[in-house]
Amino acid sequence: MRLRRAPILMKMENGQSPKEKYLHDFTYHGKELSFTEAKNIMFQYLDSSGSVDLEKDANGIAKIRLSNPRFKNAINVKMMSDLEEITEKLSQWTDCKGAIVYGAGGNFCSGGDLNMAKKINNSYYGYAMNIYIGHILDKFKRLPIITVAYIEGAGALGGGAEITTACDYRLMCNAVDTTAIGFVHSKMGIVPAWGSTARLVSIMGVRKTLDLLLESRLFSAAEAMDSGLVDGAVATMADAETWLSHKIRADVNVIRAIKRMVQCYDDSPETVRMIESRIFAPLWGGPANQAAIEKHLKHKR
Repeated sequence: MRLRRAPILMKMENGQSPKEKYLHDFTYHGKELSFTEAKNIMFQYLDSSGSVDLEKDANGIAKIRLSNPRFKNAINVKMMSDLEEITEKLSQWTDCKGAIVYGAGGNFCSGGDLNMAKKINNSYYGYAMNIYIGHILDKFKRLPIITVAYIEGAGALGGGAEITTACDYRLMCNAVDTTAIGFVHSKMGIVPAWGSTARLVSIMGVRKTLDLLLESRLFSAAEAMDSGLVDGAVATMADAETWLSHKIRADVNVIRAIKRMVQCYDDSPETVRMIESRIFAPLWGGPANQAAIEKHLKHKR
C-alpha cells in the first residue's frame, strides 16, 4: 500500500526546488512499512559491535546496560536487536518489579551511531529506522514494571535522550558537573525519531517540550530537574538502585497492576507514532541533516 503522494511542482514562485518542496510538505510519501519489514531493512546494517546486556537479581530488579564504549554507547542496530530480546525476556519474568537502564564505562548514551546514520541517510531508511526502533521502545515503555534511566558521564544526547523517555523515571548523576541531557536533534537537521515527542509532552507539557526541542541545548541535572524532565539527582549507581527500591516496595502484582492501569490513560500512542514517523522521514537525509553528519556535530558538546 502506498500513501497518497502530494503533487510536486517543478517550477515554483518562491524559488524552491522540488526536493525542498518535498521536504517542506512535512510528510513522508513513500511505501508504508510494517515492523517486520522495517526490521528486515535495518538488519542489512547489523553491526557486530556493541551490545545491550541484561542482569537480574533476586529482588526482582533488572539492570540493562548499553554497551558500546568506543562511541560512548552510541546505539546501532545490533544493540536495538538486543534490547528487543531483553524486552521480551522481561515481559516473561513474572517476578520482575523494576529495571535500571544505564551505560557501560560511566557514560549513558551519545545517541544514534554516526556510522550507521551515514549508511542509511535517506528518507526511506529513516522511515524504516523510525518504525523499527520506535516500536521496540514503545514495547519497552509498556512493560508492566517500573523503569529508571540512570544518566551519568557525558550524559544522554539525541537518541540517548529519547531512550530515557521510554523509562518511567529519569535520574541524573550529580557527581560530575558535565553530565547532561540534551535533545539536540534540530542541530542535526531532524526531529526526534524514536517516539520521544509524545512522551516529552506527557512528561513536561506542550510549551516546555517546544522550548526543549527548539533550543536544542544541554541541560544539567539541576536544570533538568527544574524543568520536570528528570526526577532526581544521585551520586552513584547504588544510589539509583536505592531510589528505585523505594518505589517498588509493594507486592509485585500490585506494582504491575498500577503500571498497567496508569498506561490505560496514554493518548493513542500508535496514532502519535504514525504521525511522527511521517514527519521525521523526509528530514532524515535532507540537506541540513547531511551537512550536520558530515561535520560530526552530534559528538561535539
